[in-house]
Amino acid sequence: MNYGVILAGGVGSRFWPFSRELEPKQFLQVAGKGSLLQSTIIRMKEVMPAQNIYIITNQAYLTELLKQVKHFSLPEKNIILEPEGKNTAPAIALCARLIQQRDKDAVLIVLPSDHYIKDIKKFCFALQQAVICAKKGFLVTLGITPKNPSTGYGYIKVSLQPSAFSRQLNSYKVEKFLEKPSLIKAKKYFKDKRFFWNSGMFIWKASVFMDEVKLYLPQLYRQIMLIKDTGDIIKVWHKISPMSVDYGIMEHSGKIVLVPAGFDWTDLGSWDALNEVLTKDAKGNIVQADSIDLDSRGICIFSRGNRLISTIGLKDLIIADTPDALLICDRSRAQEVKKVVDQLKLSKRKEHFVHLTEKRQWGHYTVLKQAGGFKIKIIEIEPKKSLSLQRHKKRAEHWVVVSGTARVTSPSGVRLVESNQSVYIPRNAKHRLENPKNSPLKIVEVQTGSYLEEDDIERFKG
Repeated sequence: MNYGVILAGGVGSRFWPFSRELEPKQFLQVAGKGSLLQSTIIRMKEVMPAQNIYIITNQAYLTELLKQVKHFSLPEKNIILEPEGKNTAPAIALCARLIQQRDKDAVLIVLPSDHYIKDIKKFCFALQQAVICAKKGFLVTLGITPKNPSTGYGYIKVSLQPSAFSRQLNSYKVEKFLEKPSLIKAKKYFKDKRFFWNSGMFIWKASVFMDEVKLYLPQLYRQIMLIKDTGDIIKVWHKISPMSVDYGIMEHSGKIVLVPAGFDWTDLGSWDALNEVLTKDAKGNIVQADSIDLDSRGICIFSRGNRLISTIGLKDLIIADTPDALLICDRSRAQEVKKVVDQLKLSKRKEHFVHLTEKRQWGHYTVLKQAGGFKIKIIEIEPKKSLSLQRHKKRAEHWVVVSGTARVTSPSGVRLVESNQSVYIPRNAKHRLENPKNSPLKIVEVQTGSYLEEDDIERFKG
């Protein structure tokens, strides 16, 4: 039987400042109606039932992931959580091990969660061809015919020597996996029909893949085989070394074949990729913002804020605006956005980690203003959700209900606070904020004190 494995644990740092470590790009709506992850699930459901689809992601993303998949009828046991990211080889091996417990003859269709694919029928046909190859004992990858000499993708070199098997299934034996090339090499690859873009989509029998893991990554194999169910993951995960499946397996195995994709495909790995999938105006501009432009060409403007962006006479630039960070870069250097994120990490700046609006299990909050001795937030709590019972040692809080009804627990007892009413929570006071109604609760929170960071919190049971 076929099983889907969706890799949804990446950070997507080349999509900064929209993508952050706690809100990566797979959860963003980039092209189409749903998020990239939701679009991937929809494609996967074309070839298998929801109960056969597995998603592997970072434990930190569980709350957001559950929100995104709640309408797809995926069993919660099919969500596999990594305590920390270890790259693709451990992630895929873990899924293969767990799915083998269910079906020893399982065929895995492994898809990243950040692709844009327009023609679903052609996508399904390519997968059908790949599954036939996989059942013959091959590791199969879908290759993309290059549209241009891109330096942003890895390449796969195949042998054009035909065989009875390759003629029957329109597949090629893979000779070599190649890293992202220089422009000079990319131009050579583009002219040579033996080279395809590496899509990162793989199809294989779980048993065949695990045999290759045992052969080429024996340490990983030993650790993964200690895992009988999801409860064992935490016991061994810290002992596993990060490794990409391309480097660890695909560059070594002699069982690899490539099936040409035959459909329009874009890896939404960076801002410049959106140039291929979003509608342009007559001057080649892509604008998803409140914007006024004079005489610019080939620019891309994206905004998650509500301020006006005005441009004059620009050419081939990317502008991505959020309430706390602004990116302006040459479109030809969009791959280098990751270097900015690396600098933010080294500087220990929070802009790589979170947005001003932070999502929580109970809802979200936005920091409106922070200065010496005070911080102002807008907090929205979803219906029937609650914050933990807690207290703060270094700050007091004043809550004003904007809309909805709050149930507030404080030293003076439990009471309902309606719209336009307020409540004060002094330092060191145990308190809880709840939304008992069926509509969202919005409050303004004003914090005052000597220290206003989120780690000044002590939680209690009850």
